[in-house]
Amino acid sequence: MCGRLLSCGRHRCQRQCHIGGCGSCQELITASCFCQKKTETVLCGDMALKGDFDERGGLFSCNFPCDKSLACGNHLCLENCHPGTCGECQLLPRKIKTCHCGKKKLIAKRKSCLDPIPTCSAVCGKPLMCQAHFCKMQCHEGNCPPCSVDVEQRCRCGSSRRNVECHQLFDETLSFVCEKPCGQKKNCGRHRCSERCCPLFKTGSHHLSGDDWDPHLCSVPCGKRLQCGNHSCQLLCHRGHCPPCLETIFTDLTCACGKTSVAPPIPCGTPVPSCQHSCSVPQPCGHPASHSCHFGDCPPCTVQVMKECTGGHVMLRNIPCGSKDIRCNQLCSKTRQCGIHACARSCHPSPCDSSPALESGVKSSCGQICGAPRRDCKHTCVAPCHPLSSCPEQRCDFGTSISCSCGRINATVPCGAGASSGSFNNDTLLEASVIRKLPVPLQPLDGNGRKVPLGQRKLACDEECDKAARKRQLADAFDVSQPNLDSLHFGESSVASEVLSDIILREPKWVIAVEDRFKFMVLGKSKPCNGSSMKVHVFYHMLKEKRDAVRCMAERWKLSVQAAGWEPKRFLVVHVTPKSKPPSRVLGSKIGVLVTASQPPAYDPLIDMDPRLVVAMLDLPRDADISTLVLRFGGECEMVWLNDKNALAIFGDPVRAATALRRLDHGSSYQGAVALQNGGVSSPAAAGGNAWGSSDPSNPWRKIVSPTADSWGPDWASGADSVVPVWRRNDGNPISVNVNRWNLLDSDTESASDSKESRRLAEGGSATDFGIAKRVVDAVTTGQEVDNWEEACE
Repeated sequence: MCGRLLSCGRHRCQRQCHIGGCGSCQELITASCFCQKKTETVLCGDMALKGDFDERGGLFSCNFPCDKSLACGNHLCLENCHPGTCGECQLLPRKIKTCHCGKKKLIAKRKSCLDPIPTCSAVCGKPLMCQAHFCKMQCHEGNCPPCSVDVEQRCRCGSSRRNVECHQLFDETLSFVCEKPCGQKKNCGRHRCSERCCPLFKTGSHHLSGDDWDPHLCSVPCGKRLQCGNHSCQLLCHRGHCPPCLETIFTDLTCACGKTSVAPPIPCGTPVPSCQHSCSVPQPCGHPASHSCHFGDCPPCTVQVMKECTGGHVMLRNIPCGSKDIRCNQLCSKTRQCGIHACARSCHPSPCDSSPALESGVKSSCGQICGAPRRDCKHTCVAPCHPLSSCPEQRCDFGTSISCSCGRINATVPCGAGASSGSFNNDTLLEASVIRKLPVPLQPLDGNGRKVPLGQRKLACDEECDKAARKRQLADAFDVSQPNLDSLHFGESSVASEVLSDIILREPKWVIAVEDRFKFMVLGKSKPCNGSSMKVHVFYHMLKEKRDAVRCMAERWKLSVQAAGWEPKRFLVVHVTPKSKPPSRVLGSKIGVLVTASQPPAYDPLIDMDPRLVVAMLDLPRDADISTLVLRFGGECEMVWLNDKNALAIFGDPVRAATALRRLDHGSSYQGAVALQNGGVSSPAAAGGNAWGSSDPSNPWRKIVSPTADSWGPDWASGADSVVPVWRRNDGNPISVNVNRWNLLDSDTESASDSKESRRLAEGGSATDFGIAKRVVDAVTTGQEVDNWEEACE
């Protein structure tokens, strides 16, 4: 037994001999407090008194007032429960020498502690509970009242303040809390503190005890998906990456076919083992699988087959078998649900209408503009498609241009045809408002009383028209040409006149050259060439300012203009339409002289596109298949559709253009509206012909590549002694091509080396260059079959 005296001084240690201290006494003792008001069973080591004690005197304090009578017998002890005797009465005469405030001494002696203590007339001045202010009352008995001085009180976060009495600062029940949210980020860096009047909002308030104490600890569970993809993070919201998953898998991890596996134990999230065996799932198309073992759906089949486009227009070659939505560049052209209009969208899946007719055989509106010709004017119906009713009789609001008899004054007015009788008053008011805005009055109508629409009336000539007529008569009489600027008064809008006036002052030769091409296109004698009568001319790349001038001049000749290409190589294509006709004044010709165009203008490389770069596809049959050009050369040329059956393909390389001309079923040569010089590009026009009237069957590509040349290499047939190897198409490994902007399908293209050799021959290469090509051919064994000419000739 240890037997050492414990810290209580009353009991000894009952434990066996041990190392270290004995600890506090754990004996239970029933004892009362010092004031004998409360009795409890407590541990001996927890009592206040140590050593010997008297149970009648108490062993602990109950923390209540003692309330024992003091020695004076008149007052009670105000101290908390305590051991020993109570102190003396504080009101005894020998202890009280001054008044309550302590500023004046007592004159009359007190005989007992019950005698009152006199007060004086001075201010109390004792410090109040706040220890910052003093009592301002007259000397008084008892405690001083609460401090009533107005002070500024701040809220817990320190962002708001108010004025309160000083004693309220120490009252916990009257704490000041504002409504401002904290908004500071918590330790996770993602969430923000939303507590109102947060005590930690104020800067410098994070000085609480503890080095690692976090003032804004986020208590939201993280819940992010771990890297394994099967479990979530169980930690509180935190910064950085979540820890790795600690789960373990005790089963075999196998591939889809089960031939490859990983033995357990395996950490959760381990990827499926890669399997080198082929996929064993049968393909719906019947082709063998070309991909390895996998989970989930099989990828689309990549075997190259021939498939029809979604719209059923063409059959496309070398299409992956698994491709679903295959579209060509042709218009849909299927009859819509109205039975009148054709679908104007490009090739797309069926149906053309999102809301087909409810009953079969019942026609309904397709939503397009009607477009039927009106009875009263040359314009078309602009009402929505109405297959079951006739076109409504509405006033035609198309803007049309009217002029005076000489054509000098022009104005744009609404057509006004087809006005119904029910809206006569409204039409009259509208015509009156339009007539009021005209520059000159209208010519008077005949006396038959028939109503004539505004678009069919004429303006009255003024004095300036008479002056211009007299000038023309004098000029014709004396054979004098008028100034160039006068020739611009041909009836265009003010904007067009300004454009042409500016360009003709700066570059008159260029304007006359463009005008000569338009004159030959409209007035030149044409002879069917290549089975087509289409007249078209392609201009070279030019700036926007000159393109605008070409548009203005083409509008005078009623020619159709299409723009193609991208800046800075944007160009214009102009072709003749049934409405094309000469303007009232032709630039560069005298007034009154008959305008003719017997000879085409000379070729100018700064104005005209090189004919070797253009492939014409004119008068295409309705079932024509131009997918070959789109698929093989789509990324190398710009397609320009003149109308629904005429198109041009403009290339950047004459060799590729020659290859396309040879391979296209409906391709033909193009010369344009110019005559090529003998030293320039070879064409039928070099001998005096042009694109529409030539009798020379030669074409502009004769000097570029021979008729039997191919884009796969130089002219093999040109060498008499060379042996041409047998070429066999490699359907299994198609040749890779450039990216096609118009179609995602692959296309054939020449290799870099062959293109270089072909271009060298096209530009008139020497015999040495041709000898190099011949030696390359001789290097191939006679009669050998090869899959790829490029690999055989390397």
